[in-house]
Amino acid sequence: MTARKTLGVMTYIDDSPDMLQEFGWLYKSWIHSGNWRTSDLIVVHNPRLAGRFPVEEGVVLIPCEPACAPGTVFEGYPFINSIACLAGPHIDDVSLAYEWLLRTDADTFLTKHLVDFRPSFPVHGRGHYHRSQEFREKMLDFCARHGVVHQNHFGCGSSLLARSGFVVDLLKRQTYWCAEVLKEFGSDRGHWPGWFRGVASMYAAEIAANEAWVNFLFYGRERVLDVESFCTVPIDAMVYHIHALVTDDYFSKGKFRAGAYDGMDLSQLDLGVIGPYCHWLAATPVEEVKKRAGYPARS
Repeated sequence: MTARKTLGVMTYIDDSPDMLQEFGWLYKSWIHSGNWRTSDLIVVHNPRLAGRFPVEEGVVLIPCEPACAPGTVFEGYPFINSIACLAGPHIDDVSLAYEWLLRTDADTFLTKHLVDFRPSFPVHGRGHYHRSQEFREKMLDFCARHGVVHQNHFGCGSSLLARSGFVVDLLKRQTYWCAEVLKEFGSDRGHWPGWFRGVASMYAAEIAANEAWVNFLFYGRERVLDVESFCTVPIDAMVYHIHALVTDDYFSKGKFRAGAYDGMDLSQLDLGVIGPYCHWLAATPVEEVKKRAGYPARS
């Protein structure tokens, strides 16, 4: 096992009941999976949430005002907070102290296979925004007009695990490109699954990764993170990180919140399978998770 904590798992939590709930899922999975032994949770959060997080070793709390402030290009686009708020003078010294960083959304679950996974090359997540021909044509046109050589690597995904300097650099370029993409849309929302304003931050990740192709994509391992929560297969050795989705299938974070699973017996869930693993962690009280994981009492 890794002797010291070499990984920072970074996420942004806004002033939202849903995001607070999602942080609980990430936090419980960090404990249950054993990742607390080899990584820290870097929780950048809306300052209005002060006092709402566990204050203990391994949980690094950094307040930061949302980037989607009125009067900025990001106004009305809260998804930028999980990117722009994770880089800058308020956090760079903290995050660059780790050898590796995992940039992730809060509605995710870590598995035991991440505990000692420290890749030599960047590992990307999945993006489901890239499948339409219209999107690909629009993306290639945008890159050509902005001087970016697109290497035909589409769908770089939501999450990134890489050496810390690479992650911080990509976050800053992703923020820049998200602003440029939003300017292009203006007041036009576009449409899903074509060219759609709602996923501008994911477009920006793809642009930034292609812009620095040698660093991120030439040797990069793509479509590894963000395994879908509705998968009905065992958690094999390459499932490091699971992303909760709104879906008609099990496990769906939307159906969970709507109470669709309230009658299910948690003791009968197979924690070796992706969907039940997510369900059990989402539904089980944190103190029970800590007890089962042998997590020490902390202050």
